[in-house]
Amino acid sequence: MAMATYATTTTTMVLVVVLSISTIVPAVAMADAGFIATTCSKTHNAKCVAVLTANPDSADVSTVSDLAGAALDLAVAAASDAGALINDRSSRYGGGTPEGDALRACSGAYFDAANDLDIDAHDSLGSGDYAAASRLVSGAGGAADTCDAAFAAAKVSSVMADVDQKMKDRCSVARDLINLLIKLPPTDN
Repeated sequence: MAMATYATTTTTMVLVVVLSISTIVPAVAMADAGFIATTCSKTHNAKCVAVLTANPDSADVSTVSDLAGAALDLAVAAASDAGALINDRSSRYGGGTPEGDALRACSGAYFDAANDLDIDAHDSLGSGDYAAASRLVSGAGGAADTCDAAFAAAKVSSVMADVDQKMKDRCSVARDLINLLIKLPPTDN
């Protein structure tokens, strides 16, 4: 009889723990989604929530600074992914073709963007120089425009349009979140 009581008590305790965890975990996830939504609403960037919630790491942040860092990481990844894709697509188009020439312009732009984001923007964000970080992210987002312009100048359909849009979206979200960290000077009122 004592063994049956022990088993019942143990089972009940395990059930209570499991139920407690199952109610806490969704609440934490909802709080993180709420933080992201609240913070993104301050940026007025319609793509902010979608960009950040697509990244599981964003759910672990609890400050605007950390969220800006996560967004910056997404922009770095977009630039790096673009570089890899350019290398892959360059093998399909020989040098001297309009597409190949456009991809060469894209390659240079995305290479510079990846370096600016991964090295300089991270350093600026980490040191609290938010204005510099914002400028660097904005400039890096220009890689997509450079790439778009290269295909337009070559008068061929862009094979990078989806990648360019991803870069624009991620850089604009990172820039807008970083801009929330910039302290406005006090007014003389």
